[in-house]
Amino acid sequence: MTVCVAASCSNGRAVVVASDRMLSAPFLTVEFDHQDAKIDQINDRCVALSAGDALCVQDVLIGGFGAASQLQNPSIQVLASQIKMQFCEVRKQRINDVILGPRGIDFDTFYQRGAISQFPPDLAMLLDSQVQKTELGTTILVAGVDESGAHIFSIGDPGAMACFDRLGYHAIGSGHRHALLKLVSLGQHNSLGLNQTVFNVFCAKKVAELAPGVGQSTSMRIVAHNGTSLVDDETLTAMDPAYQEQTNPKLTKLRK
Repeated sequence: MTVCVAASCSNGRAVVVASDRMLSAPFLTVEFDHQDAKIDQINDRCVALSAGDALCVQDVLIGGFGAASQLQNPSIQVLASQIKMQFCEVRKQRINDVILGPRGIDFDTFYQRGAISQFPPDLAMLLDSQVQKTELGTTILVAGVDESGAHIFSIGDPGAMACFDRLGYHAIGSGHRHALLKLVSLGQHNSLGLNQTVFNVFCAKKVAELAPGVGQSTSMRIVAHNGTSLVDDETLTAMDPAYQEQTNPKLTKLRK
């Protein structure tokens, strides 16, 4: 229940990212805006945005940071691959805890050491089906700039990673369709300048607020070769009237 958006610009010299701050707590049946942004800094030129189970995301990103910190000037693809590996490890641990562990085995024993063949066929098929259906219920958007330019990757269940460099933008979360359609309608392209892309991503996030579970608070970052910078609240406030005019020009004209 959220929206996270990333778009490359300036011919691959920068990436603009945005997210809401809405957190859902199913055990409390409540949704609320949290002070912390859903944008985690991986290094000075790479960020990760997350949608879904926030606690699970923390487990994935902590492990991903540990692996990435050992590398010298890693590419964005390498950083995304490290997080993907940690995503798979966290999913495997959940399978061990919930499905296989109570039966006295683990993932590697069940599959790689042939334990699956020692179970009755019906039970083996049932366990395998439960393993295949296990999901973390989270998606991570990795965006950054390296020596080859701007890159955007998405990582989700069951550990699949996709690259969106060709498209130049992507969105995740419950509001992702709204955001993507808005970027399409605005003609977003990585050849556009930084200022235009900041505004386009802002518009995409605002439109996504129509989706359930997307908060009205906005966090934005600009990632470039010289580091990551914050789009401050003053700039966000200044863009809102332009967004309203761009979104409802006919209504504004009718009122006049």
